[in-house]
Amino acid sequence: MQQCLQPRPSRSQQFRFTSVIEKLLARENLSEQESSLALKALIQGAEPSQMAAFLVLLRAKGETAEEITGLAKAMHDLSVPVQTSCEVLDIVGTGGDGIGSVNISTGATVVAAAAGAKVAKHGSRSVSSLCGSADVLEALGVAVELGPDSVGACIEQAGVGFMFAPHFHPAMKAVVPVRKALRVRTAFNMLGPMLNPAHAAYGLVGVYSTDVSDLMADSLQRLGVKKALVVHSMGLDELTPLGPATVVEVTPASKRRYELEPLDLGIPRCSVEDLKGGDAQLNARILMDVFGGERGAVADALNLNAGVALCACQVATTPEEGVAMAREAQQSGKAGDVMRTWVRVSHACRQRELEQQTTAAAAATVRS
Repeated sequence: MQQCLQPRPSRSQQFRFTSVIEKLLARENLSEQESSLALKALIQGAEPSQMAAFLVLLRAKGETAEEITGLAKAMHDLSVPVQTSCEVLDIVGTGGDGIGSVNISTGATVVAAAAGAKVAKHGSRSVSSLCGSADVLEALGVAVELGPDSVGACIEQAGVGFMFAPHFHPAMKAVVPVRKALRVRTAFNMLGPMLNPAHAAYGLVGVYSTDVSDLMADSLQRLGVKKALVVHSMGLDELTPLGPATVVEVTPASKRRYELEPLDLGIPRCSVEDLKGGDAQLNARILMDVFGGERGAVADALNLNAGVALCACQVATTPEEGVAMAREAQQSGKAGDVMRTWVRVSHACRQRELEQQTTAAAAATVRS
């Protein structure tokens, strides 16, 4: 009689989580593979207490680029990917500066698209601020909760698309309660900019402190980005007219650190108050005024970030050229045109999704 063979356990099932905890307790670094397998094992069934222990011990030891890269790869393996016809840019920050500014990176995304970049924006609703990227885009009229094909269509037709993080990273459901309970920074504060479902080849990535600039840059490099600029300016996780920024630039073969002075790019100084925003409706009004050509500190901040991002994605050859291109797209009203096109295309895509869902439901009813 032939013996029944049991299916071989997956690598995550074979993985011994206790060995990882023991290593972290001994303040030993994990390999990229170990951190990846550990996170997958935790997401696929471990207790919340184990997840908390893992994140806290990583933080206490100090995360390495290998560990962060492994975590990011695990999340990508468990995500819903977005296919695009070209390489895309993301303008994103870690969050955590807490000054209540208008949504600069989201606004810069639209300006960069108006200047010729293809942008895949990845974000969510507000957690600690008054207004997250999804909140302000919804207030601007964008249908934000789209599927991967619809996001690709927005990028193709409008030059910009938005990926609502909870839809594309369902594995985050296992992490969010633990992060909320811990109420301290963990590796996941670093991971957000690395989890773009469209696998952005280019990035302008803001970090909450220069203490983590190299860690972010090294991790992005290990993930295979073509070019990313990791920036921090005057306590903020983005470029601002407030003062100079520290930049760590990475490509597959190089890494360099330098200072970027907005004054050298024709961007005048401003105060924190000049960049203050509010709730989603207020921020949407501020951004639409800027997209329509209004000048001032917020416009300068958007043009600065969009211009440097254009250089990052090689649409512009220098930051000076990039800022000039961004300024022309903003002051001419092209950014407003892109915003209106994006709203129209996103809603057409959403309607198509709803029709497909209705058809699928009807077919399922017939089969049953």
